[in-house]
This record gives sequence, structure tokens and C-alpha cells, in this order.
Amino acid sequence: MKQILRHVTAGLLTFTMILPLTGGGAQTAVAAGSDPVYINENAAELTGEVRFYTAFAEEVGTGALIEAFNEYYPNVTVIPTVYKNNSDGNIAADTAMMGGVIDVLLSFNVSNTADRWANNMFLDITDRLAADNLDLITEWGTDTYKLNDRIYSFPSGAMSYYVAINMDMWNAAGLGELPKEWTWDEYLEACRAMTKDGVYGGVDYSDVDSWTLRVNQVKGENGYYNEEGLSDFDSELWTKALQLEVDAEEEGIWYGKTEMIADNLRNRQLFLEGRVATSIDCILTRFITSIEHDFKIGYAPYPVWEKGQTNYIDGPVPFSHIGIASNCQDEEAAYAFAKFAATLGNKYMYASGHAGKWTGNKGDEILELVFGSTEEAEKWVDADTFNEYVVSAGKTAYSDSYIVAYTDIYDMIIEYSRYVLSGEMTVEEMLEDLKTYADEAIEEQL
Repeated sequence: MKQILRHVTAGLLTFTMILPLTGGGAQTAVAAGSDPVYINENAAELTGEVRFYTAFAEEVGTGALIEAFNEYYPNVTVIPTVYKNNSDGNIAADTAMMGGVIDVLLSFNVSNTADRWANNMFLDITDRLAADNLDLITEWGTDTYKLNDRIYSFPSGAMSYYVAINMDMWNAAGLGELPKEWTWDEYLEACRAMTKDGVYGGVDYSDVDSWTLRVNQVKGENGYYNEEGLSDFDSELWTKALQLEVDAEEEGIWYGKTEMIADNLRNRQLFLEGRVATSIDCILTRFITSIEHDFKIGYAPYPVWEKGQTNYIDGPVPFSHIGIASNCQDEEAAYAFAKFAATLGNKYMYASGHAGKWTGNKGDEILELVFGSTEEAEKWVDADTFNEYVVSAGKTAYSDSYIVAYTDIYDMIIEYSRYVLSGEMTVEEMLEDLKTYADEAIEEQL
């Protein structure tokens, strides 16, 4: 049984001011029967202004999103502002929201978003969603992201993890059809077959902690924690997950992450430059047409440890939520825009390189959005596997619902992963220390 979010990480916000919560507000559209309401009945007549803060510039989806919204709501003006999704950027966004200059915020990472819920910075939209017959599971595939059984934001963006494949190198190695399911052993064997002439068979996603996905892929939720609510770093799964990367790099079939960091490289750059044959990725899409390369890209699923295992990294993993500021200037207009961005407009997340959480996203529309047309897309990618593993709408996905000391633990993982990947610690030494310090951090906050 899924847990609701029970604890909020302490110390993430540098201020504790509690904003007034205005409640669900009057409804502008009431659902008839069981049909969801994506567009308000009074859309053409609705007026207002929405100040929208997002991490994505207008040219990577935001402008197209607003243009599509205005086709239904021509009298609502949306003013986008770009902020950086880092520590300083999130503090600035929170300050701006509390100062009354944000109406709708695209909020990244579960810890940042949960803090905004707990500090009453987002409007409670539970009653509005019910009136519009918008069910969290039906529309976005998960009902995990609530606080005290109330809903304060729409699921929006996500990360679809997959293996991107240079089809020239794959075919030259005689590897046959692209797999619809494969194990880590099978993927690494394919990497061995494609490693030659200075080209590595594969590379993990650039983030230092990307190896933790191999744990999340099995557990399904709350990867950091055990059933008692303490850390899970003494389980064998964590050892296997990191040791796999260490071994693949030492064998020379994966490009080294320490080298990537030292040279300020990203896995997508190595892949599109032809320096690796495959790449575990999640935001490659926006770079396919902007970084020059001369090969077609195919896609395969994120590997599993054993055949037949449920793959909780098979679908879009939640990464961002869209919320309405509790002190917004025009609640009706703000709700209409946020609802549109999380449903009919959710496909524009793919233009940013991210995936969308809405289960109604359609592969052909996204191919057209990203590449101009399905025909043009076929010049760059294998369309069928792109739809299956990049769009991956409605598939099983990992989620976090328990985040005690989450940011502290994340920071520890980043620090200690660097020690292991640089050879300063063994995997076992790292996880022993991580278990000790993570449990201490959790117990301090319980």
C-alpha cells in the first residue's frame, strides 16, 4: 500500500513564513457524468493574467505551451519568467512567490515541492480536481503526491530512462533486433561487443548518483529507506547497483564517470559525438537535432536484474509539479493554465527534453512536436522505440512518498559516490559509512 507523504525535509527553506491558504475557490466548470474537464466551458470568455515561473526558456517548449493555451483562452495573458532549478534559484523562486509576484510555478524535485506544500505556498486544488473529474491515477498514473490526503499541485514533468543506441554501431556488431526487455548482464554483453577502436560500448547517465536508479528500478518507491523508515544502504541491492558501474568502467566497456566530471562532459555529448555506442539517458531528445551527428538512434528499455522483473523505471519517473501560488492574483486564470499545462499541454515537456506525466500524451503528437513530422523524425530516430521508451505514457514508474532527511541523504550519496568512482573507497566501505550517517540524519528529524 502506498504511503502518503508524511515528513517534510527540514532546513530546505531559509524562511518559515506561512502564507494564508485560500482553499479550492469557486468552480468555473463542473464535469458532466464521468468525463474529465480539461478546458473550462467559459474558456473563450475568461480573462486574466498569469505570471508563470519555469526553468524552461520559451524556445524549448514554454512558448509553444502558452500559444496552445491561448487557442482556447485567448483573453488570458501568460507572462513566463525563467528561473534556475538549483539551490539559489529555488530560494529566489520561493522569495518571489511569497512576495506575490508568481501565480503558477513549475516546481522541481519532490523535496522542494513538498516544502512548498507544507508551507502553504500552493493552493489546495483537491476540490477543483474532483469537480473536473480529474483523478490522479487515471490522469497521471500515481496518487502518491499528496499531503494529509490533500492535493496541492498537478504532476507535470518526468524523466523517462532508457538506453539510446547508435544503430550503425549496433548493426555493425551484429546484435540483431533491439530488445524489448533485457537484463544488465545482456546489456553489458552488448557493450562489450561494441567496444572497439577507442569507442566505449556504453556510458551511464552523467549524474553522479545515477547508479541509484538500479535500486529504484527494483523497489518501486522510497529507494533510500527500509520498511522501518531508516536507510536501506545495508541491503545487497545497493552494493550490486554501484559495483556494476565500478566493474564496467574498470573493464573499459563504459566511459568513466570520474573522467566525465573532470572534463565537464555529459553522456549525451559523448553519445552524439560517436565516442560511446550506447547511453543511458533521460533528456537526450532536445539535443538530437542540435548536436551534429550522422547516425540514427534506436531505443531499448532500462535494463532489469532478472528477466520478468517488474521494471519501475519503465515509465516516466515524476520530477516536476505545477502548482498555483496560494496568493495568486487571479485564481481562475491560474487554475485554467496550470490544468492545461498538466494535461493537454503536457506534451510540451518533451520539447524541453523531459517527459510528461499525463497518461494522455500521444507518441505521434510528440514526434511532430520535437522533429516537425513523423517523416522527419524517422531520419533521426526509430519512431516505434522512441514512442515505447521515451514517451512511455502510462507505464509503471518509480515514486517517492517518504522523504525524511531526503536532501541530506542525497548530498551524502553524491559525496561518497565520488570517493568510490575515484578509487578512494570501496563500495562496501562507502555503504557502511552511508548507512551510519543516513540513519543519524533520519533519527534527528523523526
